Amino acid sequence: MGKSEWRLIMVLTVICVVSGGVLGWVNALTAPVIKAQEELAKQRALQEALPAATTFVEEKEFLGKTESSGRTGIVEVYRAYDDAEAKGFVFIVDQKGYGGPIRMVIGVTATGNLSGVKVISHSETPGLGAKITDAQFLTQPAFREAKAGMALAVTKDKGEVDAIASATISSRAVVHGVNAALSAAQSLLEVEATNGGVDVD
Repeated sequence: MGKSEWRLIMVLTVICVVSGGVLGWVNALTAPVIKAQEELAKQRALQEALPAATTFVEEKEFLGKTESSGRTGIVEVYRAYDDAEAKGFVFIVDQKGYGGPIRMVIGVTATGNLSGVKVISHSETPGLGAKITDAQFLTQPAFREAKAGMALAVTKDKGEVDAIASATISSRAVVHGVNAALSAAQSLLEVEATNGGVDVD
């Protein structure tokens, strides 16, 4: 191998090393900012799901009990408060839709009423399944009147939730997520009733 080839190899090696270092430096600068933005977006979604609350405390212990009880898909649970007053619970739930996972945030008040559903990520078909994010779907009477312990279903399954036209799979996924949250809320509210309420640490 001649000198020109070695020189080319050395130049390419230096370029790769420098590029890798620059990318690592940029990542170190931007990662905290991205993480902070993601956390802010999550806090905003939690509050939209349960507007009466201002503080959300993660309830990690409860998660281990969800799969065995049939409440599949719950990935995070939060107790919600306004100052020291308990306002209910907020659940982050994943369900499988038509195009992939659907992640939603679901709030349930301290009296067991469904307070809000917000879809925060999905891969559903634009113009069809993507309509699960529309207020018209998420605020229909079946959701507004839902309570802890209830099990909803789309009208095609003899339920009360009007599915989005040509997007039954997507609609069912949201309903399954809501049902998981309502079931979990029922259990948590029963525990609170037995223990006489839960104080903030």
